Amino acid sequence: MQVYASTTFLGNSATNLAEPLGLLADLDLDGVELGSTHRWQTNLAAEIEHLWSKPRLTHNYFPPAENDMVLNIASSDPDIRARSIAHMKRCLAFAADIGAALYTIHPGFLAEPKAAGNDPAARRFDFQFGTESTPYERAFSLMTDALKELVEAASAAGIRLAIETEGSLTSAGVTLMEEPAEYDRLFKSIPEGLAVNLNLAHTGLAAKGRGFDMADFIETLRPYIAAVEISHNDGHGDQHRPLEPGAPVLDWIPSLPDVPLILEFRCAEIEDIHRSAAILRAVPGGAL
Repeated sequence: MQVYASTTFLGNSATNLAEPLGLLADLDLDGVELGSTHRWQTNLAAEIEHLWSKPRLTHNYFPPAENDMVLNIASSDPDIRARSIAHMKRCLAFAADIGAALYTIHPGFLAEPKAAGNDPAARRFDFQFGTESTPYERAFSLMTDALKELVEAASAAGIRLAIETEGSLTSAGVTLMEEPAEYDRLFKSIPEGLAVNLNLAHTGLAAKGRGFDMADFIETLRPYIAAVEISHNDGHGDQHRPLEPGAPVLDWIPSLPDVPLILEFRCAEIEDIHRSAAILRAVPGGAL
């Protein structure tokens, strides 16, 4: 079993990468996912090299842009979409520079994110969205065309590219790539060069809201799964809680391929990572 942790766990606002990465370096982890909640810095690569010698993955808005932005490759606004693709290409180049094995991106939104909806007390970390929405087919086409361009860039950089599975009950109908049929359609259009980062929390919410079978979904995606993001919630919101013994998300661990299992928490302590890693490693039938 490969147990990783995301650097997003610390605090409720943007952090300097050295803070969470330095804490994680003291734990018995197999690797790290460099997440999307950090401040822009000129010396990120040097800090990573100094603080972390084990395998590395990168995620969506890492490294951050010097001028803060929200990435949306499905945007009908040409400027937002072009800047999103350009930043992701910079992220791919950075991933290659630090020897990361995988770069994961979000597939995009039908409506434009307006602000981060951070409410740590209520465990809400989703974006807030505008009222105008891009028609689904238009958004799906824009996303697919962007992914084809990014697959080429990833191949040139020698980095594996993945999209994260989505799903929400609190912002229903806003994200792409929630349902099994969407993946069938996407992989027919892009048969090679694109993997999946299976976010079990997102997919569990999508299965609940859209009425599909989680086990069938995992089995269908199995050949494409390059990593899995794991967190606990109340079955309604994407709360990014640390794991608890008996958490429903643990039921799916024996069904997964042997890929990095990433503890992706928010507003947690280093002790939560340590305890959750132990809970995860104790799951019977997990990949060895």
